[in-house]
Amino acid sequence: MDGLKGVTLAGDNVFSARTWATWKGVYPVLFLQSPIEDMESLGRNGAPQFTVTTTLVISARVEVKTLPRNAGAAQATLELEQIQNQIKIALINYSPLMSQLQQYPFIRSEISVSSEGESELAELVMQIGLEFYQGPEDFYPVPTTALEQMDISSDLTNVVDTTGVYSDAAFPDSVIPAPRTVGPDGRAEGGLLIDLPSQE
Repeated sequence: MDGLKGVTLAGDNVFSARTWATWKGVYPVLFLQSPIEDMESLGRNGAPQFTVTTTLVISARVEVKTLPRNAGAAQATLELEQIQNQIKIALINYSPLMSQLQQYPFIRSEISVSSEGESELAELVMQIGLEFYQGPEDFYPVPTTALEQMDISSDLTNVVDTTGVYSDAAFPDSVIPAPRTVGPDGRAEGGLLIDLPSQE
C-alpha cells in the first residue's frame, strides 16, 4: 500500500481492506485487497515447493460533475486512465515489492461509469498478478533455542598423566587407557566459559 501513496491522483487517499472503514468519502480514492491466491506445485517429489500467484485487486474511484453530452463521463474516464498508468509505473518501480517477486504475470483493467444525479461516479478495477516462490522454509520453520553460553574444555594430546584414571572425563570414549604415553587422559588441562550477548 505504501508504494501507491502520493503517486497517483488519489494522493494519500489509499486504503487496504483493514482500513476501508476510515475512508471519509473523498475522491479520488484507491481501495486495495488480495482476495485470490493460486499455488502451483513444482513437483510431486521432494520438499513442497510452489509458484504462488496472488491477485492484487485495486479499485480506483473518481467523482465529477455531470456535464452536457456526456462530458463528465469522458472527464472521469480520462482521470481513471491517468490513475491506471500511474499505478503501473508505481508498482513496477517499487523495489521493496519487486525484490520479493518473480514477475507480474498479468495486469487486467476495466473501467465503468455510472450517473448519479448531479455527478458521474466512475471506477477502475485492476487485477494485478504477483508471482513469487514458496519453499519448505516457508512451511516448516525450525524451532530454535537461543545460545546463551559456551563452555569449552581442552583435554590435550601432548600434556598427559601416564597412569591417572578420571571417572568424570567429559568424553570418556576418547580417553587413552592407562598406562599411556599420549593424551587425552580424561582430565581437562584448560577451559573457557563464554557468556554470549542476548539476541533480543
